[in-house]
Amino acid sequence: MAGLRRAQARSALELMRGYDAAKVGRRTDGWVANGGSANVEIAPALSRVRNRCRDVVRNNEYAAKAIETLCVNTVGDGIVAKAPDQQLWDDWCEYCDADGQLDFNGLIDLAHRTRRESGEVIIRFRSRLPDDGYEVPLQLQVLEPDHIDTTKTGPLPNGNYAIAGVEFNLIGQRVAYWLFPVHPGEMASYQLASLESKRVPASEVLHYYRKRRPSQVRGMPELAVSLLRLRDLADYEQAELVRKKIESCFVAFVRTDDTSMRMGSEVKQTSRAVNEKVAPGMIKYVSNSEGVEFGNPASGGGYGDYTETQLHAIAAGAQVMYSQMTGNLSNFNFSSYRAGLVEFRQMIKAEQWLALKPMVLAPIGRRFQEVARLAGKTRKPVTAMKWTMPKLQWVDPLKDVMAAKEAHRGTVKSISETIREMGEDPDTVFAEIAAERKKLKDLDILTDSDAAVSQRLIDAGTAAQMIGQE
Repeated sequence: MAGLRRAQARSALELMRGYDAAKVGRRTDGWVANGGSANVEIAPALSRVRNRCRDVVRNNEYAAKAIETLCVNTVGDGIVAKAPDQQLWDDWCEYCDADGQLDFNGLIDLAHRTRRESGEVIIRFRSRLPDDGYEVPLQLQVLEPDHIDTTKTGPLPNGNYAIAGVEFNLIGQRVAYWLFPVHPGEMASYQLASLESKRVPASEVLHYYRKRRPSQVRGMPELAVSLLRLRDLADYEQAELVRKKIESCFVAFVRTDDTSMRMGSEVKQTSRAVNEKVAPGMIKYVSNSEGVEFGNPASGGGYGDYTETQLHAIAAGAQVMYSQMTGNLSNFNFSSYRAGLVEFRQMIKAEQWLALKPMVLAPIGRRFQEVARLAGKTRKPVTAMKWTMPKLQWVDPLKDVMAAKEAHRGTVKSISETIREMGEDPDTVFAEIAAERKKLKDLDILTDSDAAVSQRLIDAGTAAQMIGQE
């Protein structure tokens, strides 16, 4: 009966395991998968993975190109904001950097580059005094995530609790960050007797990272999944290079019974001339007891295929196209490149609108308006600012323009949306077009830029009368 119950229990257990990946056997032997939360898995590995990502970006061409591609496509030459007081915002963007070196778009590019390379980034609001001479007394400071005290974990004396340097209250809201006053790896920090983290209210800190799991507190770089593959590929190429160097050192092997001609022999060489170099057109006579064999370096079979396969996997892990990371377009045609570019741009848009805007751009816009109102520089209410992401370069401009034109005529897409996709502000573009047409009319200049003329909806005489010509 006991054996029967065991057999029934085993059968029931196998039926419950409907997924092959959940079964236990030779195929899954050694597969250990932890069931910890995102914070339990990230916190112990955060510092080491982050440092290794920075190392490969510094020393690996493919990693550096992948990071550069992501930054150029996400931030590009800048993000345009539509503010209630546009001139006040434009002026503030010129002096918003606490270090006094970059403008607003430069700071956003720096923050995003740090987030891609380190997995996360810290942006601090820096309030200024009226005597500092700023019209809006607010600046921004971009800090690397090393400033967060990851060891600050557990219950705190004030009743809150901390996870990897981020403090939460009892209902799970972020209330503070524990930050080091200087970078722990800075040379000046070694001169300090002790480097202690300080509590900074969460209202003064922007924490930008990509949240992949619920309750995830800290960010990890996407390049982390390809770190081992990048290192293995670099080692493979180095080993291949060393092998070629060794093979090239052995040009020829000479067989002879004359011990005086052997390398390293203590016997004094004879006066017979010995040729130890190969020259073009040289003829060498050898006896029957002598022989010469030339080195024949073996070709590295499969080197190109293996390298290409690994680079495809690395590009997938870094979330860029293979052609973008390597510059190799030999296996692409127009259709395949365009299809890959569409998916890549969808991932870029997800980063822009699902992470960059809510975590960085929107809070900065609100804080700017609040400080401007407190400083008495504007009376307009605080509203959500409109953001226009950098323009997307067209692969085939003529086809893309015609497709946009048909979408407008079919009323499935607005002209304003197309203009925003190009990285421009619709109101600015419309005002410029209206001013340009008015100027052309005042100067009695007739062009076919107007659809009524170019499509021959009206005759030339009527068009001339419309602009005031005789």
